[in-house]
Amino acid sequence: MSANQGRSVSGESTQSAPASRRFQTTTTTVYEDVAGQLRHRGWVKGEPGRGDAVCFTAAIDAAIGVGDPTRGGTEATKLARAGRVGAHLRDLLNIRNLASWSDDPSRTIDEVLELLSHAALAFPDD
Repeated sequence: MSANQGRSVSGESTQSAPASRRFQTTTTTVYEDVAGQLRHRGWVKGEPGRGDAVCFTAAIDAAIGVGDPTRGGTEATKLARAGRVGAHLRDLLNIRNLASWSDDPSRTIDEVLELLSHAALAFPDD
């Protein structure tokens, strides 16, 4: 074994950490966070919430942290992000009113979750 094996040009080790010391980070999109809100809290139509369940737009706000001072960022930044997320969802659907779309009596949670899955792929940096 040569003296340089397992070392970079700068002399740092190039060997991987043992499996027990490695960790994985997972990155989720805001759209996956919204879907999680709806799955875990429940989804309601025609009202902002009932019990712990939330409507689609309230789930967006909750995922972003609107109204939650313990979540990072200013309220203005969170509101702007919620607006951008809503705009992207409306663009995907080619509609003007996300709440009306979500509240349609024939709408299913599967359709809402499918929209969020598409948005996560279309706008991964939101």
